[in-house]
Amino acid sequence: MRAHFRIFGIPIRIEPFFVIVAALFGIRLEPLWVVFAWVGIVFVSVLVHELGHALTYRALGQRSAIVLHGFGGFTVPTGGGRRVLSKPKSVFVSISGALAQLLILGLPMWLLWKSDWYDDTLFDWALQGGDGFSWAPIVYYMQFVSIWWAVFNLLPIRPLDGGHVAETLLGFETACKVSIGAAIVAAFITFRSGRFGLFGLIYFGLFAYMNFQDLRAGQSTGAFDVDAPEAGQGRARGRRSSPRPRRRGRPDLQVVAPADIPADLTPRVAPAEAETRAWNALRSGDGARAASILRHSGAGGNGFLRASIALLTGPVEMADDLFDAAYRAEPGGPPNLVPATLLADADRAVPLATRLVAGGRVGVEAAAGLQTHLHYAERFPAAAEVGEQVFAAGPQSPAQTAFEVACSWARAGSPDEALRWVEVAVDAGFRAPGLLDGEPDLAPVRDLPGWPAVRARLSA
Repeated sequence: MRAHFRIFGIPIRIEPFFVIVAALFGIRLEPLWVVFAWVGIVFVSVLVHELGHALTYRALGQRSAIVLHGFGGFTVPTGGGRRVLSKPKSVFVSISGALAQLLILGLPMWLLWKSDWYDDTLFDWALQGGDGFSWAPIVYYMQFVSIWWAVFNLLPIRPLDGGHVAETLLGFETACKVSIGAAIVAAFITFRSGRFGLFGLIYFGLFAYMNFQDLRAGQSTGAFDVDAPEAGQGRARGRRSSPRPRRRGRPDLQVVAPADIPADLTPRVAPAEAETRAWNALRSGDGARAASILRHSGAGGNGFLRASIALLTGPVEMADDLFDAAYRAEPGGPPNLVPATLLADADRAVPLATRLVAGGRVGVEAAAGLQTHLHYAERFPAAAEVGEQVFAAGPQSPAQTAFEVACSWARAGSPDEALRWVEVAVDAGFRAPGLLDGEPDLAPVRDLPGWPAVRARLSA
């Protein structure tokens, strides 16, 4: 479905439920015309809030789109994939909606509400019985909605704007814990105040529950650190210049969509383009959106894509089965690092490797490919543990596998364990002293007291 209209070239879509919820919030206002005015006030105020986000994205060189839905709205970057934003820029994008809402509507209307003009207008309206049209209730509710909505969105509760700020500054797990605590406090205050009563208790309780579930699942709206380098950059330099070729090719490291636009704002697209967009949605941790993109386009997606979506949306058992089938069908692995990253972050990489190596030669080859992808994705502990399983299963090149395990343990911050695996590699027949001397991953290992003895075994 397409956008309903555009402002400053920004596509905007209004879901019917937005109007329904706004009307329900104001259904008890009197007289009747104020209910309709209330819906318009909510629409204008929320739209200004989202335009604040969208125009900030534009100032940073990124296009975006706006959707107004049941409990507010959201603004998403579009076109050419998500751009990497620094933490200060990301924080500024998050708070820009509230700032726009306060500066453009909230504070001006609050000053007008406190003025003599408002008192005179309200008095005249009261003399008329409070039935006819008057600007007084419009000014009052506009300042109330704009200030309340802006402050509410700055609470450190995911997925509110303040929650996004907390996640950017504190990381996903800490932000979830802060969100749970803040939501519980907010639920208690609103319930005690009597203004929103049971509704506030349920509303903030839902936020607390959502963050608890996200924390348990290890998922986030941004499961990948946008400040980290593209997967593979942390390891690739030494490996590309190695005099000895690797037995497995390096994966395609980047997923770039020609137009990363939400499925509910775009017409049906070609299956290949839909898969690319779905990969980008997964790269930002949004499994539901990836699934929506595939459904909207009619594309089935390859096995790794379907498995990755299942890993984020559940159930986990289905994801395990899908990954197992995908790797057995294509032992070389997926075309990018997204599945490996998701598997490691969900603590499913090692159990998957156990299943794969139990399936014979093809499974061992698939697990070896998974180990390489995990290392390039900078999930070094998982890469090392998977590599150990591959070595135990008897790969085609035990020496090379042991060497790769050593590199992963070194990057994981365990140089002693890495040195042990260098010894294992030498015992298995590793005979490339130049690679040991020049591999950047092994730099901390070469500083250990036991290194000269291991290195001397290759010089003998």
